[in-house]
Amino acid sequence: MKIFSVNLGRALAGNPVDNLLLEPRDRVLVHRNSARVDPPTVYVKGEVAKPGRYPLTTNMHVEDLVRTAGGLKRSADPNKADLTHYAIGSLPGTASESVPIELAAALSGVGNDNLQLRDGDVLTIRQAPGWNDIGASVTVRGEVQHAGSYGIRTGERLSSLVERAGGFSQEAYPYGAVLMRQEVRELQMQSYLALVQRMKAEAINLKALPDGDQDQKNAKLTAVAQTETALNQLEANAPIGRVVVHIQPDVQQWRNTSADIALRDGDVLVVPKKANYVLVSGQVFNPTAISYRPGRSAKWYLNQAGGLSQMADKKAVFVVRADGSVLSSQNNSGWWSGDPLNSELRPGDSVVVPEKAPKIGTRNWATALQAAQLATSVALTIAYFKP
Repeated sequence: MKIFSVNLGRALAGNPVDNLLLEPRDRVLVHRNSARVDPPTVYVKGEVAKPGRYPLTTNMHVEDLVRTAGGLKRSADPNKADLTHYAIGSLPGTASESVPIELAAALSGVGNDNLQLRDGDVLTIRQAPGWNDIGASVTVRGEVQHAGSYGIRTGERLSSLVERAGGFSQEAYPYGAVLMRQEVRELQMQSYLALVQRMKAEAINLKALPDGDQDQKNAKLTAVAQTETALNQLEANAPIGRVVVHIQPDVQQWRNTSADIALRDGDVLVVPKKANYVLVSGQVFNPTAISYRPGRSAKWYLNQAGGLSQMADKKAVFVVRADGSVLSSQNNSGWWSGDPLNSELRPGDSVVVPEKAPKIGTRNWATALQAAQLATSVALTIAYFKP
């Protein structure tokens, strides 16, 4: 058996070298045109009107590709681009070199930057530095002299916003200021939705527990009721993306400190009026707001609310500060440790007394219940301060 390779075009044209005489049982195999099946292409990515894959035409250069892709967007860096060349015969995805391009020169068709393109080349048009910050703005509400929306420059900080808004009013309570940020809310929502699903799963597990005797039945009913209440409150108080800030009336005291955080596009700062009370909620005999008394502890405010009820979980009591921070005996890490009942409270703080969980179900259920109660209490505290 012999194999002959011929040029089909020349054979059809009658060239005797390629137009071989066929014999019985010969087989003719006509290959596909590789250039048509897998034509050479180039890619343009980034800040052009229509990024994507384009056919590589004869004598195609950087300028040609940019114009084929609809030209540069306003967000494009007009000075620099990046061209990745792929060597012929190299492994797929293996770049042979990256070449910086002076884009302005290339688009003018002058100089050595308007390079001729090769099959598989990738031209990347970068975004202009700081483009995402153009048009960025934040909103300030509540007790400042001039509430409203303000455009911000890159790296501008919270103290600058307060000063541009004319400073705090006489009724302002900076300790209870609420700063809301979209990207924080998105992160919080992930944890929030996971917690809601955990609570729903635990509710199903509780209903499947045995209730053969009266004690089991009562404990099961109590646990189911607690779970449903916590779940309803949790679903009614979605996170808002609060960033805890520690600011004071005198801006000079916290300017350029760790409290003077950088602003982001879409931030909302809410400065409430002065608070003259401490909230006490949960399992006390008289859940209420109690007039603030300087130097008093959480335990004193609990006594003013009638003390703990028989259903209270004393070991799980926690304090939600007006600035958004939480004091809890369940987590003594960080800068604060100890019994939250001994902590001295400030106006706008809240004392939360969870309900004692019956000894039923799993440890995961009790943990999820405490997390739901904490999340709900923090959200309700914010609701009191938002005007």
